[in-house]
Amino acid sequence: TSHTTGSHVPSSSHTTSHTTVPVITTPTTSSSTGDTSPYDILKRHTSELLGIISDPDKLAVDLWSADLIPDPVKDNVLNTVGLYRFHKANQLVDGVYRSLKVFNSPDILVQFCEVLKINQDPGLTRIADEMLKQLRIM
Repeated sequence: TSHTTGSHVPSSSHTTSHTTVPVITTPTTSSSTGDTSPYDILKRHTSELLGIISDPDKLAVDLWSADLIPDPVKDNVLNTVGLYRFHKANQLVDGVYRSLKVFNSPDILVQFCEVLKINQDPGLTRIADEMLKQLRIM
């Protein structure tokens, strides 16, 4: 007869008096390194990006063309009257951020950095280069 004291033992497991097999419940991913995940890298640079993006309308089209943001984000940035530059920039970065959260692929952040660099803004290029370095691409 076994007694359960709050711990879960799978019904199909064998229990012996001298063997304990730990169960790992956290999935491992290729980017489980915390600070260097694409998601964390973008998160660290978000505030600075929002302050530097000077033409969110052009950036919206560029990000949309690279399939980094969906149509509704692009349309909202381009067509909503009265949105401040900061709020438009926030919607754009948030669109990329959501993609990273779902897919957690370094390729998304690399593409984002490439789009930032083609805008030829020194501040955006600097941030893009920093993010690529943190991804260990540069």
